[in-house]
Amino acid sequence: MKTMTKTAGKTATSKSVANAKAGKAVRTLSLQQQLIKAERDLKNIVNRQLGETVLHAQELIVKQLKQAIEEKNSKALTLEDEPITFQLTKTEEKVSKKIAFVKHNRSIDSKKVDTFIAIIDNGKYEEAYPIIVIEASKLIKAGYVVTDVNGRVLTEEEAEGYFVILDGQHRSTAFAKLNSVKGNMTIPNVFVKDIKDIGTYLEEINRVGNWDMKAKIGVAALTSKDELFENMAELIQQGFNPTTAGLIYTKKNIPEKILNKVLRREEYNLPKDAIVDIKRGNDFITLCKAAKISVTFLTKRYFIKGFNSYAKVHGEEQAFKALDKLKQLELNDDKLKKIKEDDDFQAMLQNALEA
Repeated sequence: MKTMTKTAGKTATSKSVANAKAGKAVRTLSLQQQLIKAERDLKNIVNRQLGETVLHAQELIVKQLKQAIEEKNSKALTLEDEPITFQLTKTEEKVSKKIAFVKHNRSIDSKKVDTFIAIIDNGKYEEAYPIIVIEASKLIKAGYVVTDVNGRVLTEEEAEGYFVILDGQHRSTAFAKLNSVKGNMTIPNVFVKDIKDIGTYLEEINRVGNWDMKAKIGVAALTSKDELFENMAELIQQGFNPTTAGLIYTKKNIPEKILNKVLRREEYNLPKDAIVDIKRGNDFITLCKAAKISVTFLTKRYFIKGFNSYAKVHGEEQAFKALDKLKQLELNDDKLKKIKEDDDFQAMLQNALEA
């Protein structure tokens, strides 16, 4: 028998979620709207104490809708690893290459890509803006990690057929998406750089551009090759915000002025009392995820700040013991939404320890 839950005149079912994953029309409501309604129904079920069977059925629907949304978003960023034509500005030559990226460079924002797709497809793209690329094989030889459009790390041998996009990632991705649908697309005004120090070049772009903290941390990872910034960049790619990433690995926020010094290759000091401990930070994340605390919640500062405060009072050993026991509380989104201050998470840790 199908699991069924009424949602304000509509019905969210496991079948509708399956249809959504398959790309079929499920109803006029978007997946996000269905999720909002399903979460509202879940809250009502909890408040009205309708029983474990109904509760678990609705929790399953919420989980399936979230998975469907994640899969849809993931597919939106997926590209075929296929060649596209680059129009080289200096020689006017047309070259067929696949698109690649250097690890830790700016992450791709699907909304920006969609905006450029509309601009390009409507014939309004401004070709005066250059696309800056470099031969992928040269970067790999220089010790950089290069990936294809879907994040697969390339070997030096196969990299011969790729251009790494240094500046113009969103525009190039938009051209590539249109190319996969229409074919015969050409990326105009392409400059091929021969750069020995990619970190310096990206730092120069950063200074003249308007990059946010996420982008600066990515470039700092390239420029310094410091494990702190490399691990912070990894967290940002998972969906963490920069402030939380710093708190997780150093117990302190990393100010933008420090990042700017890193980008300029200047000497810098981390904030007072900051201690870089990558293993501690990764252990914190792993145990939180084991307790079903998703990145959506984990990126909120009061989880790591609450944990750090708890550890300061009770010691690291007891703090991690409490963190490990969080899974016994059977956490869900409703319970996690009640964590709105550092003290709330400290109380949750104590409850877990005493459970």
